[in-house]
Amino acid sequence: MGQEGKEPGPAKRTARRLVRTHQEALPAGENVSELDRERAERMAKNAAALAEIGIAGAMGDLRRALAPKLESLPNANESQPERRIARPKRERGEVAPQRRSTRVAGAVAAQLLVDGGDSADALEDGSGAKPGRGVGIMSQEEYLASKGQSLPEGWFKSDGRFKGWVAPDVCQKLGLATSAAEAWEQGGGGKFQRKISKSDVPSNLKAKGWSDARAFAASQLRKNPNAYFYRHTAPGQPQAQGEWTEEEHEIFIATARKHGVGDKWGLFASYIPNRVGYQCSAYYTQVIIPSGRILDSRFRMDAWGDAVFMGNRGKED
Repeated sequence: MGQEGKEPGPAKRTARRLVRTHQEALPAGENVSELDRERAERMAKNAAALAEIGIAGAMGDLRRALAPKLESLPNANESQPERRIARPKRERGEVAPQRRSTRVAGAVAAQLLVDGGDSADALEDGSGAKPGRGVGIMSQEEYLASKGQSLPEGWFKSDGRFKGWVAPDVCQKLGLATSAAEAWEQGGGGKFQRKISKSDVPSNLKAKGWSDARAFAASQLRKNPNAYFYRHTAPGQPQAQGEWTEEEHEIFIATARKHGVGDKWGLFASYIPNRVGYQCSAYYTQVIIPSGRILDSRFRMDAWGDAVFMGNRGKED
């Protein structure tokens, strides 16, 4: 037989043991490089130092203490059954309509009411949102009937058009022109463009941190008051916030009855101190239309009580 099955000689067994335990230098005559010899000597010195301070014994005690816990852990190499999270079953049938924010729905509808004569009335985010259709569309009268109510006393119809100009007292106080044509000509005339370019925005107004639409509107007091009052109150006049007062409500109704309501919200707002156009348009869609106080054929109500802009349907008698 060959030499493979024989036990190694004493010298070779000693060499293997010494390298493994790092307690002695390599034996003389062993065919090793100088680098290996130096490495073995360093390892032997380190092992001796650890033995002196009792590290080896402490590690052994720690391994013996942890052995029962380690044995109880699952083997990482063994495949474990996959844990799945139970999900609720989806019930089949009719899906209930999701609640839409009245504020959001009203704001979108109100922005879509703006006439082509106001370059500052586009949505600020540029989303170009189109009129949405809610769930359970019905007329204002049908909506009130579904709640067991009737049209309130003093209701009237609107064709969705504001036919006035800036409030006379505001015109006189600020020295504004008395008509849209006069104001446009006095402001330099030119072709009207609905889209606002950055070059149209005065740098001193944009420096205030306003959006382009708000900064541009601030420059239009005398040329296009509709654009100005849509986003700004009269100079020096603070803007009211929050719920509308009864007095503001009555002024809104009186203005709508006399001049119409539904577009040119900047001009409309000039009649209501401390309010701006976008606040008036939101109040119209969120409060006036759902209440039935003013009937506007361009609007329908959905099942959630939100006013949905449906577009022109022709004038009613």
